[in-house]
Amino acid sequence: MRTLDLIDKYLVRLREQSEEDVSVEADATDVTEQPEAPAPLTAEGEKYLIDLLVKAFLHVPDESESKIVKELQATMLDVNPKDVAEAIENMLELSPVDTERVLNLTTDIN
Repeated sequence: MRTLDLIDKYLVRLREQSEEDVSVEADATDVTEQPEAPAPLTAEGEKYLIDLLVKAFLHVPDESESKIVKELQATMLDVNPKDVAEAIENMLELSPVDTERVLNLTTDIN
């Protein structure tokens, strides 16, 4: 009987806590909780990205390039997006044969 009383007491406390948690939700209109707006691109940055997009649009990646880009996106995009862009740019500048050779030397993603 004592065990059931303890369980009931803790259930009441748990329900009270969950009700308090629901009532203290983040306010989406609070300016202090809003993320900072990204800085606008410079003209040079825009030109670089457009050039990279055009090359990427014209390039047909093989399976290993796709795997590498997905891995870069998953691991480095939030930390250092410039490195991801440079790696993609390097793949686009090489011929398919060179790309395969470089990929075989620099990664073990299969």
